[in-house]
Amino acid sequence: MNKTTLLKALVPDVVLPIAIYYACRRFGLHETISLLLGAGAALIRVLLVAVVSRRFNGLAALVCSGFAVGLLLTFLTGDPRFLLAKESVLSGLLGLLMLGSCLLGRPLMYALVRRLSADDPRKLAEWERLWRFEPQFRKVFLTLTLVWGIGLLAESITRIPLIYRLPLDVMTGLSTALQLGTFALLIGWSLLYRQRRLGKAAASGNIRALR
Repeated sequence: MNKTTLLKALVPDVVLPIAIYYACRRFGLHETISLLLGAGAALIRVLLVAVVSRRFNGLAALVCSGFAVGLLLTFLTGDPRFLLAKESVLSGLLGLLMLGSCLLGRPLMYALVRRLSADDPRKLAEWERLWRFEPQFRKVFLTLTLVWGIGLLAESITRIPLIYRLPLDVMTGLSTALQLGTFALLIGWSLLYRQRRLGKAAASGNIRALR
């Protein structure tokens, strides 16, 4: 799964809650009820996809956990803004995890891409060789992980205060726009960076390694 496919997979989980929220608000339902219905529908969708595909991966687990925590906190506190803040909290935690991985071990992006190529032993072996002996190869994944970590953390720090300052009807849509915008910018930058690195790899005869 490349980054563009990942964004397409995330869009339904991001757009469905907001669509249901504004539909419910149009019919006069309370803000809290509208958010709960939107989050509940998105959670059910993720679970149905997992059942149909017979695959409950880490991404699905992360999305489900976020919805579950948001729903629980909303019920316990009566504050529906937790359902919006949960996504930024998860983004911030993921950003911190990425930054920490650059200091404590192999960058998280490298681990994620290796996992996506787990069914190709020869490719995994080649990547392991490049990781050990090619500094430029390590630099690619270090840069990717640092930029994504900083971007996700910045999105979280920006969005959470807005959630508690702006009206809920405004922030429900704006929150989604900020989230999708952040992912779009990060993916766009990653594709440009990858293209540039491929050009350099082609010049050195090592283009296959970065594909």
